[in-house]
Amino acid sequence: MANSQANHIDYTFKMLYIIAIIMVVDGHIGNFDYLNLNGLLRYQNYHLALFMFTSGYFLNLNKNYQEFIASKFTKLIVPLYIWNLIYGFLCYILNNHFGFNLGGDFNLYNILYAPLTDGHQFIYNMASWFLIPLFILQIISFIILKPIPSSKLSLSSIIFFIIATTLACFTVPLIQQNQGNRNIALLFYRTLYFLPSFSLGFLYRHFLKKYDTLNTPLYLFIILSLITLLCVNFPNYNHIPAWLDALYEPMIVIYLISFLAILFWLRIAKTLSFLAKESKSLNYISNHTFDIMMHHFVGFMLIKAMLSPFGNNFDMYAFKHNIWYYHFPIDESLCAWLYIFITIVITLLIVFTINHFYDKIKKILSN
Repeated sequence: MANSQANHIDYTFKMLYIIAIIMVVDGHIGNFDYLNLNGLLRYQNYHLALFMFTSGYFLNLNKNYQEFIASKFTKLIVPLYIWNLIYGFLCYILNNHFGFNLGGDFNLYNILYAPLTDGHQFIYNMASWFLIPLFILQIISFIILKPIPSSKLSLSSIIFFIIATTLACFTVPLIQQNQGNRNIALLFYRTLYFLPSFSLGFLYRHFLKKYDTLNTPLYLFIILSLITLLCVNFPNYNHIPAWLDALYEPMIVIYLISFLAILFWLRIAKTLSFLAKESKSLNYISNHTFDIMMHHFVGFMLIKAMLSPFGNNFDMYAFKHNIWYYHFPIDESLCAWLYIFITIVITLLIVFTINHFYDKIKKILSN
């Protein structure tokens, strides 16, 4: 998911990717949410929207239609389905031979169709459910915006954002009439739900960025004050983006809080961008947020297994039957940090190993 423009590396967005992926991993551990500012900025309202925002910001209209679609399909859909097949087979082995009961059946429906309508079919890769809505948004936005001359992108970005937000505000609440069904209608609603955040990224790049010059303390004070005001008056804004079946506040309020949170963390990322510029490790994390997103539940499972000998409260049955079970042999808050850190390290080691073997095989075949 990480990206950059031409020969210019934008370290602000590298830091934003890092912040966003930490929120995703942290948000899947429990109710710790270390970066939510004591409940003011609850992750589920915007952590995936941060990735949509960055995708809209980096939307490259310079490619031709065939090149763009092929590139996005290769980078998002192909690995999504490859790993879905791999995790489906893993579920089959663990469930049928090692006493686990996690994930669905290893069949054609879950391999080919469920990624479109569910994304949670094999549980270990369930965090990748939003990749198909992201792919659809990129393709549709590219087709709509590609014909527009570069001289008119500033005005077009405003119109695009207004239409996207208006459309989402009127249509997304209708999902509650879908009664929790996991079908193509859910994919439609998920895609529309993310459209405003995606369009905000495009708007920021082509219009808002040049006006983003307010000094940081005042900027952050204004943003947090507005979020506080909205949260006090609309306290039930938090929701689960995957299902969107519990929307208890007006969509425009939910989006306003999400937009303000995105702009807040964008400025934090800008302030901390020097860290990404000076650190190869942070750059590596930023460049592999797709892999962390795809594999961090496997990292969780490995950590649970490693921690199982410690403490006297490890529940083997829950370990094999409940993906949301976490073993904390010592203080939960400390262990949660360890889960975040070690999971990211394990995931990157897996990716490094796979890429290393892939390069070796490619080299052998080329000879």
